[in-house]
Amino acid sequence: MRKSSNASRIMFAPALLLAVGVASPATAAPVDSKALRSVLNNKCLDVRGLNNSNGAEVVMWDCNGGANQQWYWSGREIRTVLNNKCLDVRGLNNSNGAEVVMWDCNGGANQQWYWSGREIRTVLNNKCLDVRGLNNSNGAQVVMWDCNGGANQQWY
Repeated sequence: MRKSSNASRIMFAPALLLAVGVASPATAAPVDSKALRSVLNNKCLDVRGLNNSNGAEVVMWDCNGGANQQWYWSGREIRTVLNNKCLDVRGLNNSNGAEVVMWDCNGGANQQWYWSGREIRTVLNNKCLDVRGLNNSNGAQVVMWDCNGGANQQWY
């Protein structure tokens, strides 16, 4: 009987794990990822068109379970399962209507968030994640706005 070397067993182990469906930690989706839904219309926060680029638009869309609609908290960051990029207030904009996009995580205040009741607020200026103009349509823009308690600023 031939003895196998430790090197061949080490090389074989990762292939065996993949063959039986065990993903490596680097590729595994976070266990606690979830859809973020708006109270306004029950639609999901969505990275439009599965766009992997910095600056990808964040919109509302009918929930479909895609990676572009799955989110997880990493400290104060909200990340997408699609590419692990962060929900970002574009350009550190403090104005009402500031665009919300996806960007490489950098730890900035414009990428830090917290729950306040059902509101999701940014550390940058304490404004609320908002479905612009109470829009119920697929593709409705997501922006930052002074918190007002509206259904378009409540999430679950």
